[in-house]
Amino acid sequence: MPSSRRPDPPTPYPPLRCHPPAHSGRRRLLAATGLVLALPALAPQAQAPRTVVVGHLVDRNGAQSDLARDYLAGAKVLFDAVNAAGGPVRIQHVVRDADPDPRRALAQAVSLADTEHAGLLFGPGDRLLPVLASSTELARRGMQIVAPLSGLALAADNVWYTRADYQAELDAAAQQLRGYGLTQIALAVAPDFAVSSLARLEAQTGTRAVLLEGNGEAAARRIAATRPGAVIVAGDTLAYAELGRALAAQGWYGFLVGLSAVSANAAREILGRGYAGGMVLTQVAPGPQQATLRVVKEHVARMKQYLDEPPSPATLAGYIGAAWLARALQGVRTGGAAELRRALQSRVDVGDFTLDFTRGQRGSQYVTLAVSGAR
Repeated sequence: MPSSRRPDPPTPYPPLRCHPPAHSGRRRLLAATGLVLALPALAPQAQAPRTVVVGHLVDRNGAQSDLARDYLAGAKVLFDAVNAAGGPVRIQHVVRDADPDPRRALAQAVSLADTEHAGLLFGPGDRLLPVLASSTELARRGMQIVAPLSGLALAADNVWYTRADYQAELDAAAQQLRGYGLTQIALAVAPDFAVSSLARLEAQTGTRAVLLEGNGEAAARRIAATRPGAVIVAGDTLAYAELGRALAAQGWYGFLVGLSAVSANAAREILGRGYAGGMVLTQVAPGPQQATLRVVKEHVARMKQYLDEPPSPATLAGYIGAAWLARALQGVRTGGAAELRRALQSRVDVGDFTLDFTRGQRGSQYVTLAVSGAR
C-alpha cells in the first residue's frame, strides 16, 4: 500500500572538488561563497511513465450487454483522465468484444496476456467470470481479474471484487424494505440465478420463494394472491421485467425490486410505457443521485468531458473500479505478478467512497436501494 508520508527531499549533489585557475576571479568568488555552478549534465533526468496494459473483454451479446457497455464507458473516462494528467504509470486500456462462446472468450483473454502483455483483466460479467476465474491458464500467467461487473461469489485468489455479491444484495434489500415498514414481501427466484443461502433469505422475508418458470404468469398469480407490498426478484433483466408485466396483468403494482444485474432501460422497454408500478433496483456503488460525493461530481464532469453522455449507476461503478485500480498501480515498478498482487492489496479512497482490500479480495459490501422508474 503506498505510504502517505511525504518522501524525503532529494540529497543535493556534493560540492565539486575542483580548483579553478587563479586568473578566474568569478569562479574564486563563487567558490568562496559556497555556490556551485549548475551543470546540465548532472541534472536528474525525467523518467518516462511506465505502461500497464489492462485488458477488457466486453460482453455485448449477453443479458448484461447494456450494463457492460455503461461499465466500459465509466472505466474508459477514468483511464483517459489518468493518462491525460500524466504520472508515473500510463494505463493502456485494450478493449475486445467478447466471443459469445465462453471458451473462445477465454482464448481471447489468454491472447491478451500473451500478445498484448496484459497482466490485468478488467470488468468481466456473469457469463464470462466463471470460466475466467477457474482458468489454470490465466492463473499460470499471473493474470489478475479486477473489478468484475458480475455479482457472483467465486473462490479464486486472482479475482478482486469492487462490489458486493448478489447474496449480499438480496439480504440488504430485504432488510431495507423491512426498515421502510414493509412487512409483506414476496420472493421470486429465477432457476438459473445463483442464490447461495435461499433459506436465510426466506427467513428474512417471512415467505417461501416462488420459482420463476416460463413467462412468469404462474408465479405472478401465486404472488399477486398474497398482495405483498414488494416483490424481490433474484434474476436478470428478462426475469425481472417479465414477472413485473405478468404481475401488472394481475392488477398488482407494488414495489418491484431487482438486483444490480437488471438493466433499468431494458426493463422499462419490456414493461411498457403504461407500467404503473414502482421499479426499485439495488446499487452496489453510489449512484448519480448522490451528487454530494466527490467521486460522483468528478465522474459526472468527466463523462461530459470525454464522452458527452449521461452517467448511470453502471458507468459510476465502472469508474470507481477503474479509479481504485489506477491509484493502486501508482506504486508498481516492474509489473510482475507478485508486485501487482501486493499493489492491489490496498485501501483507496476514490472520493468519499473507500475500497479496502487489506483484509481480503472483496473491497466493498455497499448496497442500497434506488427508485429507478416509478410511474
